[in-house]
Amino acid sequence: MARRTDEQIFLDELTYMAGDPPERVSSKALKATLDWAEDRYDRTRRRLIDGGVIKGVVGGAGGSLELLGGAKDLAGEPEKVAKVKPITAFISYSHADAKLKADLITHLTPLKRLGIISTWNDQEIKAGDEWEKEIVTKLAKADLVLLLISADFIASEFCYTKELTTALDRHKAKKAMVIPVILRPCLWTDLPFGAFQALPPAAKPVTGWESQDEALMAVAQGVREAVQALKR
Repeated sequence: MARRTDEQIFLDELTYMAGDPPERVSSKALKATLDWAEDRYDRTRRRLIDGGVIKGVVGGAGGSLELLGGAKDLAGEPEKVAKVKPITAFISYSHADAKLKADLITHLTPLKRLGIISTWNDQEIKAGDEWEKEIVTKLAKADLVLLLISADFIASEFCYTKELTTALDRHKAKKAMVIPVILRPCLWTDLPFGAFQALPPAAKPVTGWESQDEALMAVAQGVREAVQALKR
């Protein structure tokens, strides 16, 4: 099971305290509930604000926080909430990168909680399912395909000849957006997906960052921006 990040813990507690419909939460009350050191709380709060997941509101002792993503505006209008369909994201990866894939999914959790995206990867295939058929079906329905790029991904016959080929065909047909996420250093720029805008920023591999949490949060923010572009 993937370790929960500070961002996920912070957002989980904020979501619980905000209630349904969501209301603003006192920053002082949230800090007391989390019982974190000042720098840990402020650092996590700033990352979520910069990522566009929450908003800081001035006023009162220490101000307050509110969730973004339309939840507050749609509160009290359940019929509108039901019509909001999250973007479906298919995650294509090599099993050699399973840990990094799990960490990325954890960082995408705020977007899933806000109803912005839903994700699928082959670890969700149930016992007894025809695994290749299930993958093909899910990929054919995806709005967004995240290619988790590494030397192992490129070396995988199934990832490269099956999933990548289908993803690029759907991109050409304007049925899906494709985003390469560079996990580890490898020769990828001359390959068929080399012309695509990659994440993290500047296509710096996730493992090359001083903090992988920072790298994966930057990926999550890039995904959020891509989804917003899809919905325009």
